[in-house]
Amino acid sequence: MRVFQQPVSRTGFSRVAVLTALWLLLSPVLGAQAASLESQHMQRLDEAAPDFRLRDASGRTLHLADLRGHGIILHFWATWCEPCREELPTLEAMVRQLADSGVILVAVAIDEEPDIARVRRYAHDLDVTFPVYLASEGTISDRYWSWGVPVTYLIDLQGRLVARSLGPRNWASPSMHALITQLVAPKSRKLRESNVR
Repeated sequence: MRVFQQPVSRTGFSRVAVLTALWLLLSPVLGAQAASLESQHMQRLDEAAPDFRLRDASGRTLHLADLRGHGIILHFWATWCEPCREELPTLEAMVRQLADSGVILVAVAIDEEPDIARVRRYAHDLDVTFPVYLASEGTISDRYWSWGVPVTYLIDLQGRLVARSLGPRNWASPSMHALITQLVAPKSRKLRESNVR
């Protein structure tokens, strides 16, 4: 019995070689990311973030699509959630640490009977200065917080969910800062500026 084998073309061989090289280059990075996520007790995700529209206390509207090109920390909390109360100041500290990174925090209160003035007072009493959004004042899916609160998602520059954190965290810790920078921050302001020229 004769077996016919089609010879591998140069183009086919080149594609295999390039894909193999990419896999060899990326696998240590992906492995390091997975280890970093695991050390922070976060779940790795790889899916498109469901779109949303939110309105802040001043009436400005925010769409997820408008944030494309930025790393996003999407955080869900509630005024009745005691762990959230402890966690919000660490988010404030993290926002200050990442001020020049291009990463944006979107904090969404899921209170069922929301009063934006009360939610803002609550955040103000905790010395929180970042904008606070209400889930009820927009079109954001409760699928995001069906796990309970607090829950936080990391969304990369292309609008993909890359990680989920269930429960409170110390967002201001050096290890968390490193993880966020690695997963969702643009590489550096200098690099971004050089690409513009």
